[in-house]
Amino acid sequence: MANDEYAYEIIDNEKDARLCAQLIAEEFTSRHPITLFDRLTTRSFFDDHSWPLLTDVFDEKLSFLARERLSGEIIGTIIAGDLYLNREKYPYDISHPPRTLALSDLYDELSDRFVRSEFNQELKPNTILHILIIAVRSDHTGNGVATRLHEVLCEQARNLKGFRYAFVRATNPVVQHIYVNKMNGRQLTSIDPATWRWKKQTDRLVYPYRNYNDEVISNILITLIADNETE
Repeated sequence: MANDEYAYEIIDNEKDARLCAQLIAEEFTSRHPITLFDRLTTRSFFDDHSWPLLTDVFDEKLSFLARERLSGEIIGTIIAGDLYLNREKYPYDISHPPRTLALSDLYDELSDRFVRSEFNQELKPNTILHILIIAVRSDHTGNGVATRLHEVLCEQARNLKGFRYAFVRATNPVVQHIYVNKMNGRQLTSIDPATWRWKKQTDRLVYPYRNYNDEVISNILITLIADNETE
């Protein structure tokens, strides 16, 4: 199926936002290895993760959906926001209570590591696009939908808002391939969840993913505007 059989739109209303959050919940709880390991239900993932995640960045107008033209069905979505705003609202502090899901704290720790030791610049508004999550219906994978969602997102962020970089914590090898091989991203820190220690727990020797045996999670930085483009 060619890409022209899909329409790509900014998520700009609650009905579409809810459908996108539901799509994410269904795909992640049926196919995403670490979500399967955590044994999350679709309902809990929607209530505790995908819906709050989307509503938090909704007003930034940096999240997109893919709609099949023939049926009008939403078959893919990508959620993103300004990393600066995220850090202002949710500063990482190891003394704060642990999140309900260990994976949320693992992601927060990776983001904090990126900002503190990998980016090596002052974090400012409209500088780093934070790609939070992407999902495509399983029966539409392989049609270039994920690649095109990234393209329209980055075009919007770069051309209309002046974002210079995109940052993502990638777990899926297919998505990592898009970031590194198609978008010329640079892989930074990688963490094997099986060896990650949940530092926010009172017992600092908790390894919640000790028996997890799948892909590592990697910080990836993508340049949207090269230095010579601003000179």
